[in-house]
Amino acid sequence: PQAAAHMLAAAAQAAPHEACGLLFGTDARIEEATSAANVSDEPRHRFEIDPAHLFDAHRRHRAGPLKLIGCWHSHPNGRGEPSATDRAGVADESWLWLIVADGRISAWKPDAAGFAPVALRDSGS
Repeated sequence: PQAAAHMLAAAAQAAPHEACGLLFGTDARIEEATSAANVSDEPRHRFEIDPAHLFDAHRRHRAGPLKLIGCWHSHPNGRGEPSATDRAGVADESWLWLIVADGRISAWKPDAAGFAPVALRDSGS
């Protein structure tokens, strides 16, 4: 719930630009969402996580205990599905991708066809 609140607030604040960040947790749970500067040349239509933020996240991943498990970004256009641009940007096939659109969060995993939806549940804690 805290990670979700963070992403929703960051997306609202960044609009009409895309907000973005990284996800930390375990294989079964998202524990934290961070926000990164969107350094894309077209921040209204694309996201690019600030390389310094990504570097720090990889260092944190190696130190543990939480793992870097994915990324999130917003779609100010209101579409909660990944775009072709999103698929082209996948660097790690194991990552979870969350998209914030219209006040909702959807989850996706890269696959051979593009992305497959992933069910999210609120743990209530």
